[in-house]
Amino acid sequence: MLGIFLLSSLVLLARAYDESCVDPKAKCVIRSMDQVFMELDPGAWDNKTAWLNILSEFYTQDMIYDTNYTPNEDLNNSTDLGMWIDKEVIPYFVAFGNVTFNQLFFVAEEETATTTTYAKTTWRGDIGTIPGSNKIDQETTHRIYDFYIMREDKIRYNWMLLDMVEIMWYAGYQVLPKSSLREGWVAPPAAMDGIPAPISRLVNPMDGPNSKILVEEALLHDIVYGDEPSHLWKDDMNWYGPFGIGHATNKADYEIHFLKPFRDAFSNRELEINVLTCEGAYCGVNGFIHAMHTGPWLGEEATNLPIRIRFGFHYRVDLQQKSIPEGYALIDIPGAFIQVGVDLFSRLTPDFAVEL
Repeated sequence: MLGIFLLSSLVLLARAYDESCVDPKAKCVIRSMDQVFMELDPGAWDNKTAWLNILSEFYTQDMIYDTNYTPNEDLNNSTDLGMWIDKEVIPYFVAFGNVTFNQLFFVAEEETATTTTYAKTTWRGDIGTIPGSNKIDQETTHRIYDFYIMREDKIRYNWMLLDMVEIMWYAGYQVLPKSSLREGWVAPPAAMDGIPAPISRLVNPMDGPNSKILVEEALLHDIVYGDEPSHLWKDDMNWYGPFGIGHATNKADYEIHFLKPFRDAFSNRELEINVLTCEGAYCGVNGFIHAMHTGPWLGEEATNLPIRIRFGFHYRVDLQQKSIPEGYALIDIPGAFIQVGVDLFSRLTPDFAVEL
């Protein structure tokens, strides 16, 4: 009864978010929604009726939640609020319980927004066939991105991604070859712009559009037509890649460990962008990279099959120098590989087990 009471109290909180908020509309709504998750009573995760009441304050009834591939009913895509609660909200809290979410970026315009985050918690169950129940009460960390499109004052579309390879590692399985870069490491942006960055009331409204021009140029150069990193990246850049690729501490490592292997593995690359949003010097972009898998990548040989790679990238821009000193990247690596016949979830076996 206590859990039901506390979750019911959050319904009242959800309905009372600050309508006088002067930040971009998307940020005001999403911040209020995030607060509900941060204040969740762990004993109330499975109260679907209360969840519907709460989340209907923030999401349209026909919302779409677009997320990781898994081989069971967890995650994947949901096309209404109740389906999302069944497929993502409840399974996530079954697996991870009381989670502390640490947002690094919270970028918003009026109709779009994005966050990049890492979560700290302990295992309490399984998710997407990953056997977290074997690691009960052991600490686990995972990175997350979210991208949003609004309809009036509610969220219509939400793309979310967990670093599933990192989650597998914390469950005790190394399903990709070990990277020579540091894996599982991410840090806040190296600028005093707030955490999460930016602080909306301090943002010059002209900076977002100018940042967007630079980020779009760098993205297209790096992924589509360039044969080296964009000149916009600083030589001593930091790029925080997904588990399996790792943290590049300069432009040379970014090229050696991410861009060149990616270019060599995937030909005929095209970009499908879902959201590109910027606030001040901070930007996020997500979508899909369409390509042919014509070379080896992350230990797997070419299949010569078409592939659609889900990605989300975040950038901090230095507008004075017209350069990019920091980037953050997540990719649905299991979701990409399953399209070419490689099932990383099938590697949750003793052959791939590691001691943490």
